Amino acid sequence: MANIRKTLDMANTINSADALTTLKEAIAYYKTRQVEQTKREEIWSKRDVLILALNNEKDVLLTYFEYRFAERRDSLVQFYNLLNKSVDSGNEIQLQTALTGILGIIQENPLSDFAEFRKNMTNPNFKLEL
Repeated sequence: MANIRKTLDMANTINSADALTTLKEAIAYYKTRQVEQTKREEIWSKRDVLILALNNEKDVLLTYFEYRFAERRDSLVQFYNLLNKSVDSGNEIQLQTALTGILGIIQENPLSDFAEFRKNMTNPNFKLEL
């Protein structure tokens, strides 16, 4: 009987130690899980902020292109009209002016003044004239 009691006590000691170890590991797991969940939430939050910023930039960029290319289109239409008129009339000065204007527009980088445009768009008093 004493041997059985000793064996049972030994089994209980092992089980208690295992239970304590298991409990400590479970607590460590839940702490790690909470830390990682917090990190994921921070990542998601940063992602949402970046997506919002990108969408805001998209709107500014699209507005800029709409404005800038409408301006370029109007100028090109005028220069091509002048080109056609100068060819019909034989006016070489107008022809040179039209060709110089067309080439100037084509060679110009349409993003050259984007930084200034972006700055103006942040100004609530800025009026965009098309």
